[in-house]
Amino acid sequence: MPINNYSQHLFEPYKCIGLVSSSVPHLIRYIEKLNKIQIVTAVGRSFLVFNEKLQLIETCVAHSTDITLMASDSKFLFTAASNEIFAWKHGHRWKIKSYKDEQRQKNLKHLMVFGGQLLAIDDEQNLICWDINTQEIVSIISFNNNSSIEQQSIDSSSTTTIITSILHPATYINKILIGTRQGSLQLWNISKQKLIYQYNPFDGTEICSLVQSPALHVIAIGHHSGLIVLHQLQQDLTIMKFQQEFGPVTTISFRTDDAATIPLMVTGSNRSGHLAIWNLDEKRLEQQQRDLHWQSIVSASFIQKQPLLVTNSEDNSLKIFIFDDLQTMGRLLFQREGHRSPPTRIRFYGDKGKFILSAGLDSTLRSFSIYSERLNRSLGQASANRKLAKKHGLKNDTNVLLPIVDFAVEYCREKEWDNLVACHRNTALVTTWSVDRMKMGKFKLLPERFRSKQHNVQAECCHISSCGNFVIIGYSRGHIDRFNIQSGIYRGSYSDDSGVNSNGDQKPAHQGSVRSVLTDAINQMVISGGADHYCRLWRFNARQNQLIGSFKLTDSVARMCLHKDNQFLAIALDNFSVVIYDLDTKKKVRNFQLHRNRITDLTFDNDCRRLFVSSMDSFIYIWDMISGHLIDLLSMETPCVSLSLSTNGEFLATAHVNQLAIYLWSNISLYSKVTLLPLNESDLETIQTMKLPEIKSDEIDGQNDEDDEDTDDNTENSTNEMENHPIEYQYKSPEQISTELITLSTIASYQWKNLLQLDLIRKRNKPKEVLEKSIVAPFFLPSISGLEPKFDLSKKPDNNNDDDEMSESILNEKSLSKTYLISIFAKSLQQHYQQNNLQEFFQQQMKLLGPSKIDAEIRSIGLESTGTIDFMLYFLEMISTIIESNRDFELCNAYLGLFIKCHTDTILKHSKLFDRIDCLAKLIDKKWYRLQRSLDRSISLIEFLRNALI
Repeated sequence: MPINNYSQHLFEPYKCIGLVSSSVPHLIRYIEKLNKIQIVTAVGRSFLVFNEKLQLIETCVAHSTDITLMASDSKFLFTAASNEIFAWKHGHRWKIKSYKDEQRQKNLKHLMVFGGQLLAIDDEQNLICWDINTQEIVSIISFNNNSSIEQQSIDSSSTTTIITSILHPATYINKILIGTRQGSLQLWNISKQKLIYQYNPFDGTEICSLVQSPALHVIAIGHHSGLIVLHQLQQDLTIMKFQQEFGPVTTISFRTDDAATIPLMVTGSNRSGHLAIWNLDEKRLEQQQRDLHWQSIVSASFIQKQPLLVTNSEDNSLKIFIFDDLQTMGRLLFQREGHRSPPTRIRFYGDKGKFILSAGLDSTLRSFSIYSERLNRSLGQASANRKLAKKHGLKNDTNVLLPIVDFAVEYCREKEWDNLVACHRNTALVTTWSVDRMKMGKFKLLPERFRSKQHNVQAECCHISSCGNFVIIGYSRGHIDRFNIQSGIYRGSYSDDSGVNSNGDQKPAHQGSVRSVLTDAINQMVISGGADHYCRLWRFNARQNQLIGSFKLTDSVARMCLHKDNQFLAIALDNFSVVIYDLDTKKKVRNFQLHRNRITDLTFDNDCRRLFVSSMDSFIYIWDMISGHLIDLLSMETPCVSLSLSTNGEFLATAHVNQLAIYLWSNISLYSKVTLLPLNESDLETIQTMKLPEIKSDEIDGQNDEDDEDTDDNTENSTNEMENHPIEYQYKSPEQISTELITLSTIASYQWKNLLQLDLIRKRNKPKEVLEKSIVAPFFLPSISGLEPKFDLSKKPDNNNDDDEMSESILNEKSLSKTYLISIFAKSLQQHYQQNNLQEFFQQQMKLLGPSKIDAEIRSIGLESTGTIDFMLYFLEMISTIIESNRDFELCNAYLGLFIKCHTDTILKHSKLFDRIDCLAKLIDKKWYRLQRSLDRSISLIEFLRNALI
């Protein structure tokens, strides 16, 4: 995207990870024609589509605001946000239709598909009915302004009706049930806009949910008081009642699979993470599953005809439980989850950068895969007593540590011992973690002088040495301590004086809080930055005279970053500036000062050519280290609190304020040429805000999953698609970048690599035993129908006719010697040669043939089949034309090798063929010599750069 027509962004949105569900109930879609089930969840402005194994197969950004309602029929998925409703076609990522009443700008509260109609209720209690095909409003019913005689006679006491739930009972044509806040239940005829019947209130509390049961005329009614009523509509008879004790009944579902031995009903509440399982035969509570989610359960529903229960919660998780045979308690089958609270610190992990480690405000550490969310893992929740947490449950753990404010990781020792350490808010305790075992470690690092409660000290920062053996920790009182991460033993402190203070404590390394600590690549020095405006360098292993040097800074240190290969140290200060020091020369080399708010994180790229800085002004600054200029600026919707660059520089990961997801940005400069020009302070006001990346599917799951639609629907929808959305073009690489460059073919290698070994392959695949002829009579013999079918032998063949037929069908040797069978391939080759269009023949016919077919066709143009060498000359002319155009180089060589192998004797007898092949060989040698010279030059240059001392 251009910036003021003179610059271009270095990164573009790629995808976001870690988002699964929100406070909107999930939706289960049944695609009967394909016999597939899809689970749809809403996350902010997007909706996600999962299969039964919770593999993400489709996603789409639906609205400009957060989605609040969802519904579905056999063709469309309907999403609503504010006062807009969009219809989405199965398998498409763009909207097909939109439903909106321009005269009524009220927010929608309920949404339901009713046959061929779409019903919506706004916050003024008006029911709007659209026809799905025509997108026209059929009727509008106002429940607060109804003067009909039937309404007054049935409900004379009610003046204001507040609808809380709606349901279409099975087999009730044109009728819907409406549950109200007053506790009443009403049956309406939509086509006649008439109230048919009103049921007596059950307990006078608000009706929260209405669900159709597997039995006809029976519905389940959930109340705010926890009362659950199974009611027979036709006779207005209450069958049974249950009482839920942990909050309002907001979700109800029935098990409908054939393997169920006991009819079960599951209920839940939006105030807890519990589920109640009811036995309908014995009319009692069968089981109560507690703490299924960390937060309240938004929705729980059984998949039709399967023993699978799907639940989603506000804790950003989606789970599937399976109910095995003869069991009334479900076990967890699949789950997808992310951080319950926004992440505060993220780092790429590993030498290939395929995973991202993140710490969130929920006191958990997680590992996210940038390619597939099936590989996401949780390292667990930080706890001061893990054994007690396992005993009482994670949700009941009273020793949960506060959120992680900083962590450091080193992957070189991950197989041997813990390789991650984390500092927590308002505590001096530093925890260890193992990324390989995906769990919290057994050590909690704390110096002896800070074990008493009178010391109000907090661990501010931490770092692991490059060897993976030691941990350096900086504290709020200025102390810097070193521990052995393998054993958890204290190994000393860093201080410029070996003396002690008046109170007996060792003198600190800084006079204020230590903001950041680092070590170099060979464990020779420790770098620390503090709030006392100093950056100090310490000998790593020295016992005395530990201080090497120090830098006096203009303000307190906020954060530091070190590029270990070049020894460049970036120091972010509290005055919103960043200074760069060269640790080899101990001099300041750069000073960047355009930041306008507190700096939250910074990092170098792999080559130390660019510095990435994020700040609370919602900008990410990209500085060029060589020129010292600002070359790119990413304006975000919300401030970035942490960023990390992958080891190969392909992706930039960012975490933002109040955002549960981790966003990935793709480096455009790796794949295309990017124009980067210096930016100045005046350009900060003109930068357009970039939209955060969207969620992308992580599975390639059947692209033909959409339903088969009628022809009329397809034509109608296609026109709407073209009107509502522009065509999205996808870049396709040209078949040949330049005519001067040798280009290889794009076909699979197996189609040309084994052309010279086809005889050997056929010999190897030849059956060892001779195939026996079938003794079964052919299917075309005439037969006589009956109880026992018999062959019809009444028609006997005529011997005279047989002789004539034999004489016509069999060719004698004389006629065979004069007849040549010219194949269709050879005729087409001759026709394209006469039209001077051999290149088109090669691209459209030759490249589409398989190995066996190519072998047969090349043999068919020989002298034995055609009686002339002209077709062989046509073939050689075609190969020469393709090689001169520098296209399909390896394919032409394979075809030419097969040609020479098949027609060696003919080539040696005819000088025209021999001379033509000799010219082709010289042409190929010339092309290959030029290519080989370029390869040798490139290899020599690379070896020089690798071995030369620059």
